[in-house]
Amino acid sequence: MSPTTFVVVIVCGAIAASTVYPFLFMTFTALKTPEDYVANKLGLPIPPTFENFATALSGTLGVSFINSVITVGAGTILTVVLGCMAGFAFAFLRFPFRGALLRIIMIIMVLPITVLIPPIFKVILDIGLVNTYAGLILLYVGISIPAGVYMMATFFMAVPKELVESARIDGASAFRIFFSIAVPLARPAFITLGTFTFLGLWNELLFALLIMSSPEQRTLPVAITLLRQSVQNPTLVQDAIIAAGLLMSAALPFFLFILFNRQITQGMVAGALK
Repeated sequence: MSPTTFVVVIVCGAIAASTVYPFLFMTFTALKTPEDYVANKLGLPIPPTFENFATALSGTLGVSFINSVITVGAGTILTVVLGCMAGFAFAFLRFPFRGALLRIIMIIMVLPITVLIPPIFKVILDIGLVNTYAGLILLYVGISIPAGVYMMATFFMAVPKELVESARIDGASAFRIFFSIAVPLARPAFITLGTFTFLGLWNELLFALLIMSSPEQRTLPVAITLLRQSVQNPTLVQDAIIAAGLLMSAALPFFLFILFNRQITQGMVAGALK
């Protein structure tokens, strides 16, 4: 092994260890009792226990998990559908201010999210959608759609124009071209956009905390953040219970990424090559 290869292996190993260690630490912490965690924070969970998971689920964590699935799932589906339709329009249709609108979308993408808090909350409050699934879903779509539109527009712009032109010569309408040509070609991009949108919204805390103030409507990140206040014995260090909640929260995105790993890679590589 050459010195250069040895250095590369060491650096890559260090990066991998720094990535894996927090997950292992969280897993080991979740499998300890609070007393064992206080006695030895870095030790192995011997014997392991699932008491922390039961304690976390005995509160509102189960309801919050369902709330997150509903709001994040609906927000992701709407973002993918609307982003695909808008991206197709920007790529293949001709309408006034097309270029200017796409540039405005790019500008919105780089705006700090905190700038949008007052106007978004004011709109949700005025239309009476605070503490409702619809309010949080619309908010999630609003903050995700600029990136979704830009990503799908970039993908469709790389599609050979000859495919669309030949379909138009054969008399196909814009809807027929969209459903028969654009949608099948964009399947990897759909999965990539949907996965990253889901992951981003699943971990969203700020807007969920503002919009869903009712305990019955809280999403999973909010419930985990407030988990320390809901345990029955606040005198003990509750990091083990919080670690169990975090592990349950990470389970769904983890399996989602594993399930669509190949499609995500194909979508990203296809976009890069085109």
